[in-house]
Amino acid sequence: MPPIEHRFAYDGLDIAAREWGDPAGVPVLALHGWLDNCGSFAPLGRLLRGVRLIALDLPGHGHSSHRSADGTYNIWQDVGVIHAVAEQLGWQRFALLGHSRGAMVCTLMAGTFPERIVRLGLLDSFVPGTVATADEPEQLRGAILDRAARGAREAKVYPDRETLVATRLRGPTPLSALSAPDIVARGAEPVEGGWRWRSDEKLKLDSEIKLTPELVRAFVARIDCPILLLLSDRARRARFYGMEAHARQLDIVEVPGSHHFHMEEPATEVAERLGAFFCG
Repeated sequence: MPPIEHRFAYDGLDIAAREWGDPAGVPVLALHGWLDNCGSFAPLGRLLRGVRLIALDLPGHGHSSHRSADGTYNIWQDVGVIHAVAEQLGWQRFALLGHSRGAMVCTLMAGTFPERIVRLGLLDSFVPGTVATADEPEQLRGAILDRAARGAREAKVYPDRETLVATRLRGPTPLSALSAPDIVARGAEPVEGGWRWRSDEKLKLDSEIKLTPELVRAFVARIDCPILLLLSDRARRARFYGMEAHARQLDIVEVPGSHHFHMEEPATEVAERLGAFFCG
């Protein structure tokens, strides 16, 4: 069956989503990574069994609204989005699944509302990056200067779809021939003169303020559910700056692949592990 389209409301924004799976299955909300969209969960949506998977387009991504011209995309703001969507679905207790930046948001949500999250599935990430308290003034200074230099920039228009797709086949987290189609289908649109990405250009701005290590530790320590963290490479644990030591029920498993391994050859293994975890 084709996925079901959903629309939710949050703080004046229209939040788009897609649903796959069993309507009577374990309720799972899924959050994609930076500059991706809910299409990144299409392969898992087609493979998972016993799960009702609803994947969101977070604000500024996919078919969801952009924040206002003076708006920001601080990572903790998406916790409110999850809460609002769960309320509108009538889900008092549910599981979370997050990839990359979405995994970081899921961790913050599980620490903010531990009584509502029954299981936490994470793909290739765990906690957000931090800034020491003493460095916050420079973080804010850099963000203001970055916004002044880039804030009014409009989305680039590419002459054709192939040129647009090529921009995601390279870079720090490149897509592949397997992972690109589902994300591009949801994240690109034809416009006069060619094609452009739907995502808000403000997503590329520096964060005005970042969480400190002490704050992140407080969120992690409050999580009260089992956590399954699937990593494409165990070397990525270095990015967690020891925060895994503060998680009480964390299981880390390596599933070798690219950063978007849940969309590529390892997707079947990922689906099997997540299905057993969520339905266990």
